[in-house]
Amino acid sequence: MSTGRRLGVIGAGPIGIAAALGASQLGWDVTVLEQGAIGDSVRRWGPTKFFSPLSMNLPPGASAILGPHLPGEDALLTGPEFVDAVLLPLANSEALAGKIKLGNRVVAIGRSGLKKDDWIRHPIRAECTFRVLADTPRGEQTFEFEAIIDASGTYGQPVSLGAGGPARGERAVASRLIRNLGALHEQRTDLAGKTVLLIGHGHSAATAILRLAQLETRVVWCTRSIHRRPCVEVAADPLPERQRVVFEANQLAMNPPAWLQVERRATLEAMTPLEAGKLRVHFTGGREFLVDHVIGLTGYRPDLSTVSELALTIDPATEGSAGLARALSNLTDCLSIPLATGEDLASGEPGFYLAGAKSYGRARTFLLQSGYAQLETILKRLAGDSAA
Repeated sequence: MSTGRRLGVIGAGPIGIAAALGASQLGWDVTVLEQGAIGDSVRRWGPTKFFSPLSMNLPPGASAILGPHLPGEDALLTGPEFVDAVLLPLANSEALAGKIKLGNRVVAIGRSGLKKDDWIRHPIRAECTFRVLADTPRGEQTFEFEAIIDASGTYGQPVSLGAGGPARGERAVASRLIRNLGALHEQRTDLAGKTVLLIGHGHSAATAILRLAQLETRVVWCTRSIHRRPCVEVAADPLPERQRVVFEANQLAMNPPAWLQVERRATLEAMTPLEAGKLRVHFTGGREFLVDHVIGLTGYRPDLSTVSELALTIDPATEGSAGLARALSNLTDCLSIPLATGEDLASGEPGFYLAGAKSYGRARTFLLQSGYAQLETILKRLAGDSAA
């Protein structure tokens, strides 16, 4: 039964699709606004596999909708495989028919008739609907919602390669930088026989160094870590694929083969384009390298420009939800994340929620399973609000 209340979902990735499914089942009139296509960010993983099995990554209720066409629950799918096997069929299912608007880029979200500082923490503010301005295939349009779940993620906005902000010259060569694993896969033939700089020491960097090991390249791997094994290893890791990738990357770092040079305690200071397409890069300690390509895998951050007219409580370090950042402080493994409470997920604006990777901001411990658990809490709160 319909509640007559309108819910806007920003983003049609795994969390956005799951939010739309769950809210529709509760009777909300759901509209999903997606700036690109279904699962765009996940597709940019290229052939990179999930570390976790499909059973941990399925949105609630997906099995009942997709039925026997799903791969096995233990399958480790690549990003594109997950989109094709799970997200697209869900988006095209009867449950979400007509609810997803593609090519709709959200520009700004606010309260109808109010500025950011009007009636803060007053019931009057909560009575005003949300107003969303979006660029659509038909030009600018506005949408009105009683509640919003922002699941737009972070993957489109990489963290700068320099510490403390972009390095000198970084912005000028931004279009030349490889900032995700899908782009690395697409450009792999261009890297053959070249000198490549890899910056970062997270899971994406670990995956990248194993890919580069398969190419005829000379690699300079620069990491701010001080450790001989720069990529964090989880003791008795229950995810074998993650354990394999991290272990093999660390083995290369400890005993670099002839094609690999590892530089630790290295912070990027400047990048200078030279003739013939080369780049001169400068690191702390006076270290300087001449390279053909730069792969920068230093994490991602949320785009908060769209919510500048909302009175949100944002953590200054993660740029995600402040309450969630407090709940996650000092946790380093995504599998040990506690269940987020309603207070953890409260944004400061009644009826507005950051969900999924965007709620974590720069924190790197997000797991789809945690995002689905968030939605369960959020939808319960929305159901309570609609019954009040």
